[in-house]
Amino acid sequence: MDVPPAFFPQSSPSVLLYEGVGILFWAVTGVLILKTFLRPTTSRSRNDRARALEILKNGDSNSISWMTTWAGNTYWFSTSGKTFIAYRVNSGVALTLGAPVGQPAGLSETLEEFSRYCKAKGWTPCIYAAPASARDAASELGWEATQIAQETVLPLESLSFKGKKFQDIRTAMNKAEKAGIRAQWVRYPTAARHLKNQIVAISEEWVADRKMPEMGFTLGGLDELNDPEVRCLLALDNQNHVHAVTSWLPVYHHGRIVGWTLDFMRRNETGFRPAIEFLIASAATTLLKDGYEFISLSAAPLAHVPQGKNSQTPPADLPEASGLDRLLDNIGSALEPVYGFRSLLAFKAKFHPHYHPLFMIYPDSASLPAIGNALSRAYLPSLSVREVLRLLHQILRRGSTTGGRAKTQKSSSLISAKPEPQESHEQLSGDAKHGGTTASAGSIKDQT
Repeated sequence: MDVPPAFFPQSSPSVLLYEGVGILFWAVTGVLILKTFLRPTTSRSRNDRARALEILKNGDSNSISWMTTWAGNTYWFSTSGKTFIAYRVNSGVALTLGAPVGQPAGLSETLEEFSRYCKAKGWTPCIYAAPASARDAASELGWEATQIAQETVLPLESLSFKGKKFQDIRTAMNKAEKAGIRAQWVRYPTAARHLKNQIVAISEEWVADRKMPEMGFTLGGLDELNDPEVRCLLALDNQNHVHAVTSWLPVYHHGRIVGWTLDFMRRNETGFRPAIEFLIASAATTLLKDGYEFISLSAAPLAHVPQGKNSQTPPADLPEASGLDRLLDNIGSALEPVYGFRSLLAFKAKFHPHYHPLFMIYPDSASLPAIGNALSRAYLPSLSVREVLRLLHQILRRGSTTGGRAKTQKSSSLISAKPEPQESHEQLSGDAKHGGTTASAGSIKDQT
């Protein structure tokens, strides 16, 4: 029996609605089905993380290896079961977080095995923020490498804030003592509620001031503080007001912690100005007394010091700047007004660290556009079109403002510029809002 419809559309909009509902439904359904084919199928389980953590603690790791335990990473394990690689897949690129962790021997074989795994999945491997040893191992496979950052490391055995070069730090130490500022170690999960509330408030203020989404991947936030193995060092006054907070990630080597890596850095804008410098100097002092070997101040991406300046890589082994290196240098210059990577490196230079280059390693330069897209998605996964336009506007506006000043200034190196007051700086494995130029290390309490 043929039953006529109860109503018929009369106007043009009603006809479009009547006829288009089915088309729209199937179009949306088709897009969602297509996404299931485009999105990589990677397994993430607590067992994988626990297995990776066991290898990390009992094997050979580096200063950023603890970041592999963060959410968002997937784990690949070598056939020997003694090495793992943490990675995430974006735009068909398996982007690793650092070099392989675990057994240092057979690094070339591990990279080759991981490359075969990626090829079977249809992915392009990219080893990101890897040390020179991984670059050398990958070169045996015919891979290419580009330096993308320099890690700053302070060996604690020889550290002493003496001499003319540390005059500013010693002066600030006295200022902190006179101001009643002290350093106190805590673990965020077990910290007092009033301290945690202040840390959250400082972080939220920092994010709001940036007017840009918080970066991730190798840059930790509040979520990464909530780890019982991560230590936090707070700058407190006599009223227990938090002036700044830093977090420190453990560096394991064959079952014991040998060093700590600076990650999260936030300062109260109205608080003690050289609070970050104070906390770094305080951390170095106490960790030296506790018998640790080094601290890493992490790396500043798209920034580097002149060749040979405290570098652990012989000048003869440093490759000549390629077209890609010059492109990255230009990108670093464009992003400097917004993120201040080079100013951050200049800030760290006052501690006179050793510089270790970090590399991005890839099989073929033809994959660089996809790798660039994968990196942007890794660092800013929730970046919207509006925020992209805002970022470009800030780059162009601040670049034109600083460009005029730059013409009247002479600089002999990439770290000669001083951070602007009230300017925030973000780093590969930490970020900070600081305006001071000195540091101090006063009395330190430990609640860990």
